[in-house]
Amino acid sequence: MDYSSQLELYQALLPVFNVKRRLLEYAKYTDITDNDIWYYLSINKWKNSHNLTISEIVNDLLTTSSLLMHTI
Repeated sequence: MDYSSQLELYQALLPVFNVKRRLLEYAKYTDITDNDIWYYLSINKWKNSHNLTISEIVNDLLTTSSLLMHTI
């Protein structure tokens, strides 16, 4: 599926962000937002990536360590 903008992709991923936030809350990280996650992955994981699939993006969202994101 192609997305015409990053905003459109971000909005399509909102259910994944909800899952990640619940996982973070379970681990007692309540101060990390969806934007924090997106920003962290954009500059640290996806910066030089091209043609990522939606499954790769979802995997990155769900498996990125909360400890790493907490350093933002």
